[in-house]
Amino acid sequence: MHGGELRVRSVPGQGSEFVFSLPLAERSDAEEEPANAAASAEAAMAEASAAAARPWPPEPSGKVAERPPYILADRPRILAVDDDPVNLKVIETLLSSEDYDVATVASGAQALAALDDKEWDLVIADVMMPHMSGYELTRAIRARFSLTELPVLLLTARGRPEDIECGFRSGANDYAAKPVDASEIRSRVKALTEVKQAMRERLLMEAAWLQAQIQPHFLFNTLNAVSALSEIDLDRMRKLLKVFGDFLRDKYKLKNMHELVPVEEELSIVRSYLYIEQERFEDRLRIVWEIDEEDCKDIRIPLLTIQPLVENSVRHGILKRSRGGTITIRIANFGGYAEVAVEDDGVGMDEATLHGLLEKRSDVQSGVGLLNTDLRLKRHYGKGLRIKSEPDFGTSVSFNVFRSV
Repeated sequence: MHGGELRVRSVPGQGSEFVFSLPLAERSDAEEEPANAAASAEAAMAEASAAAARPWPPEPSGKVAERPPYILADRPRILAVDDDPVNLKVIETLLSSEDYDVATVASGAQALAALDDKEWDLVIADVMMPHMSGYELTRAIRARFSLTELPVLLLTARGRPEDIECGFRSGANDYAAKPVDASEIRSRVKALTEVKQAMRERLLMEAAWLQAQIQPHFLFNTLNAVSALSEIDLDRMRKLLKVFGDFLRDKYKLKNMHELVPVEEELSIVRSYLYIEQERFEDRLRIVWEIDEEDCKDIRIPLLTIQPLVENSVRHGILKRSRGGTITIRIANFGGYAEVAVEDDGVGMDEATLHGLLEKRSDVQSGVGLLNTDLRLKRHYGKGLRIKSEPDFGTSVSFNVFRSV
């Protein structure tokens, strides 16, 4: 990238030496930069006129352009924010390719609304916008997302040191001055989306850890139940051992956490888990299944999305009451998509607890894998978990699954 050179010298038993060189900038290079940047911007504008025929252009109202409901997880999603439609078209032209999925909005308020609709890998925002500046938008984003959870790249014609400092103080990851150079903006975007990619890999590693994790008390209590049944009912003991073996096999089954699995594989884990819990708690735990096999056809979901919801309902809802309660698992077919719901009549939650449930805060207990499940669902389908709860009346958690096309 810099025209430098890397040299390596190594002698066994004596050591190694790595040397790299970087050329010093010359005055002629600096003088050519504005012309190159202007030429790049003009080229981008020329390309922009041809981009109007592309599918899914930005809507005139500034709303995020519609995409197919079933979203591939591999292409980084970029949200561009600028009150000037010409600037938006330039950004979209520079980045819209097979490598990126670019959507555009015309204000900070629309950008914040778009953040509620789906997960994004990068926000590119102009600084000078009416009503809400890029600095204000960045501060609002940082109130919800960390630097790695949602990177922000600010673009502005104001390139003074104090302007750049203000951008970084507001929480931006990077800052680029207009007119933008095509290769520069692509390089910055690539670097920032790779930051989010690393964050997503961490999320998948966490999901894999959740897959392998089984609470020690669950193991001990299940083995105690097996021991107790050996004294009173050998048939029930044998069945419990078989179901427990099935549960362990499914939980430790090696799967690529990037992939979607048939919903029946997930339900198999749920059925095994609930059978074991019913053997332990008997009449305190009642199960209602509202699932038709026809409704499950062609449905594929991220691994471990239903089971964590069921486990939370059992542990934090129903079993918090001495009399126990009922959990309902429902899959409803709506043609192009299905709704998966887990409902219980347990202790429920107040508004404050419910509001902070899916926020990554140290003072809030988010439950068993809820935050991870929510983020993975957003990655695949654009929307995550919907949670409704009322103290003493129970909790309902649901999400939509789009059928593959």
